[in-house]
Formats: sequence, C-alpha cells, structure tokens
Amino acid sequence: MHPNAVMLAVVLLGNLMLPFASAQNAGFGKSPLSEIKLTGDTFELYCEVVGNPTPEIQWWYAEVNRAESFKQLWDGARKRRVSINTAYGTNGVSVLGITRLTLEDSGTYECRASNDPRRNDLRQNPAITWIRTQATISVLQSEWSIWCNT
Repeated sequence: MHPNAVMLAVVLLGNLMLPFASAQNAGFGKSPLSEIKLTGDTFELYCEVVGNPTPEIQWWYAEVNRAESFKQLWDGARKRRVSINTAYGTNGVSVLGITRLTLEDSGTYECRASNDPRRNDLRQNPAITWIRTQATISVLQSEWSIWCNT
C-alpha cells in the first residue's frame, strides 16, 4: 500500500469518527468561582460550555443549607436584580449577575449545561442529561449598611 494511502485512510476515518465521538458530550471550559460579598454589592458568575452541538445553559440557585432544593433563575428575577446574558456560538458562554445583594442572596449557584436532545423531557432523570458546576456566594452585612440603619 502506498504511504499516502494509509495517511488518507486515517484522516478520512478520523473525520468520520470525530463528530460521532464528540456528539452529545458537553463539558465546562470555565466554571463559576465562589466569592464573599457585602450587602449592596454586585457579583457576576461566568460559565463557558463546550460540546457538539453547543450545549444549552441554565442557572439554578439553592439557599444556604438547602442544597437539595435548587430553583431555576431567570433574567429579571428577584425584583429585576438578576441578569442572565448568554451567547451561543462554537461554545456557549453565560454570565449571571445579581445587583444590590441582600443576605438572602447567599447560597449555591449552579451552572447547568446539556446538549442531550432529551434534556427537557420531564420523564428523563435530569442528573443523566445535565452536567453541573457550582459556586458558593456568601453575602455578609456591610458595616456601611449597619451604620446607615442605626
């Protein structure tokens, strides 16, 4: 066999296998980082996902000591203090921002991603179709707000 024929066969085989092997696989390129903030501050969490096709991104929240009770966040939640900006291209990138933090904003924030076609089927176990990464946000009472309230 001619050496170029072997190389061509490997390249063709690689091109045929790669899309099949990477389909349905989702992963995180960048995960949100835990932070400590003060009341009245703002925070932003970043999440970048990769996969073929590009995964859908969602943000979820659980109160402190209530990790089993996650609730989905949406743009405009919490009296319009929550903003979610997401862009999809080769990768998916999402930024969750919350302004005018209160003590009740403390908790675990979760970026979820999935490109599984069954991801929104309510009969499917979400733990199988969604991958997750978390950050903990601790909001402490600022001295300024204590001083202003006395």
